[in-house]
Amino acid sequence: MMAGEVGESKAAVGALVRELFGEDVEVRKRAADVARRITELDGRLLERYADELAGLLETLPVEESRTRWHLGLVVPRVAHTRAQRLRAARTMSLLARDESNVVRCSAVEGLGLLALHEASLRDEAEEMIERFLRDGTKAMKCRARAVMRLWAKSEWRKNDYCG
Repeated sequence: MMAGEVGESKAAVGALVRELFGEDVEVRKRAADVARRITELDGRLLERYADELAGLLETLPVEESRTRWHLGLVVPRVAHTRAQRLRAARTMSLLARDESNVVRCSAVEGLGLLALHEASLRDEAEEMIERFLRDGTKAMKCRARAVMRLWAKSEWRKNDYCG
């Protein structure tokens, strides 16, 4: 089932979330990928599960790096309260030191997304971006630059509306 199709149905979104908490590691990985794709289109579709998804990400074993990568993007996208954003930011800080490169990449992107909506996270996100640009892998540098472009675009829009 495609992400767009799942997103059109509350029942399908509920089924997807149930699969994220299932026992089958491969199914969980695929469900996390679909959740990531859904939140690329509209994070609001999974907002009601923000706390549960944050808890899942915090408890997934290190061996499930692909699932952790996907959820490392989903959790920041669905965090819609200050408490959820701060919780997600703490998790992103931990993921930034993960052994998996893809998980570290999701951490910088996730923290960057959170900082767009939570100004108190901006300094921490900037520090992570600088560290990734200085010491990161090619993929980490790419994600850090993508966050900088996202911030620049967001600032441009803000200035456009205010001016």
